[in-house]
Amino acid sequence: MAVHDLIKKRIQDGTYPVLELLPTEPELEKIYKVSRTTIRSAMELLKEEGFVEVKQGRGTMVLDHRTIQDLNKVTSVTESLRRKGYDVRTKSMYIDIIPANDKLLKELNLSTDDSITRVQRIQLIDENPIAIMRNYIPTSLVPGLMQFTNKFSGLYQFLEEHYDLQIDSAHDKIFAKSADFAESEMLNVPPGTALLCIRRICYKNGNPVCVDDVCIIGDQYELAISTNGRYK
Repeated sequence: MAVHDLIKKRIQDGTYPVLELLPTEPELEKIYKVSRTTIRSAMELLKEEGFVEVKQGRGTMVLDHRTIQDLNKVTSVTESLRRKGYDVRTKSMYIDIIPANDKLLKELNLSTDDSITRVQRIQLIDENPIAIMRNYIPTSLVPGLMQFTNKFSGLYQFLEEHYDLQIDSAHDKIFAKSADFAESEMLNVPPGTALLCIRRICYKNGNPVCVDDVCIIGDQYELAISTNGRYK
């Protein structure tokens, strides 16, 4: 593995903490057994990716690399990760049709006769698992969706382009949980790892079109919300 990748991995796993200085160039040369030129090239690339910042006279500081999703606009986890510069890929996509339970019937404003197309997948960034995603869409809105298994990564963009489902608003419920055994296996993290979870209902012209159930590794992601005015 290249020195750049090794240092980046250690930034992501917290070996090199946010807002702390990296070891000096001579120290990095000894740690990774490479030349000064190689270290400087790795630092330059990490700087371009937003992982570090050179502090004149002090050294190289680790920046907050977590992806921030702005909740004031409707955007997906995948879109937020790509804006951060990650290579996003989908693993183990599975699409099936299921009957709606009471909760989904209410969230999607469906009748008991309606079915739901469920999309399940694991999202990777730079080949590392970061999120478990489950999406529930009325089958009547996405006929034939199963034929597109493993043919897309960002769901919202795909729905816009292939089914003219232009999501224009959403309602989010955000909570934290600890990864259970199955989640830890899928995300390659220890059981009990903190997960950031989002239950979202997406709307087009006021009508619900999709329910998202997403669990993300907590230390890799954060949400940003701006408010205006005070509610008493």
